[in-house]
Amino acid sequence: MCVLLTAFCCTIYYHSASAETLKSDSYLHCRTTSALNLKPFYINDSIPWYRTDTVVAPFEYKQSALFQPFTFKAIDSVVNILLKNDSVFFSINGYAHVDEGSDTICYYLSLNRALVIKDYLFARGVDSCKLSFVKGWGNVRSIRRKTNAEILRYNCRAEIMLNYLLPPPPLAIHDRDEDGIADEVDECPDEYGEIETHGCPDRNAIVVPFINQQYSLFSVSYSVLDSVKNILSKDPSISISIAGYAHKTEGINTFCLLLAAQRADIAKRYLLSRGIAKEQIESVKGLGKKKPLNPGRNPAEINRNCRAEIFLIRH
Repeated sequence: MCVLLTAFCCTIYYHSASAETLKSDSYLHCRTTSALNLKPFYINDSIPWYRTDTVVAPFEYKQSALFQPFTFKAIDSVVNILLKNDSVFFSINGYAHVDEGSDTICYYLSLNRALVIKDYLFARGVDSCKLSFVKGWGNVRSIRRKTNAEILRYNCRAEIMLNYLLPPPPLAIHDRDEDGIADEVDECPDEYGEIETHGCPDRNAIVVPFINQQYSLFSVSYSVLDSVKNILSKDPSISISIAGYAHKTEGINTFCLLLAAQRADIAKRYLLSRGIAKEQIESVKGLGKKKPLNPGRNPAEINRNCRAEIFLIRH
């Protein structure tokens, strides 16, 4: 611990780590704080990494002892927060009123108010590693706030600043096709794909389109299914699997699962009605909102996801 005294205020900094230690995650809650601008020291930090709440601990005029119930109530609320949350660190500022004595007396009175709160917090089991600094501001605020109607009550106090660590911002990834796979590991960075296919679309799928929120066949659906029927009729050794899909905007998860299953089922029933043997259809399943073909940024992209897919299986 080192003590720094100036002509206008008294500040005590708490630190016991080297620069290398400050860089490590294990020293996250023991960072040093600047007493001048109250900005936490954080190596290479360009964004706020905490939010601050202030708890006021009032004192009697010309007193720095803790004996009033309202003062204990304020400090005990801080104790509860610090003991329950390991990610909260704090600092203490003491203040005095200009009428409480000379400048020197006001400086040390404000510092004593901050120090007595510090000692109380440590006695209650608060980890000293969470304390950034203790500072006495003397009568500086009192001089600036003479128009305050309750100036004595306002300045005979200490303030405990609670700093809550904010979660780090999400890492920005470059993802041109918006499939959720970073371009650096996406083998097809300009085509929407799945992680199972390394970011590339499944080019073996025969897509049977459907109208949004419907599972009935229409002209384009018939055309695609007829082409599949011709392939299966010419080569009975070929079998197929059918998977139905829905877009997330078509309804809730339960409805999308049902709609996808109905799309796959009607494709199967149509092929059977055209003379395809049951043995040539190996599986039929509805996969709901899984495996979209695109991000769904406009109605055209959404409609492309209203589909069934048929895969040829050659034996």
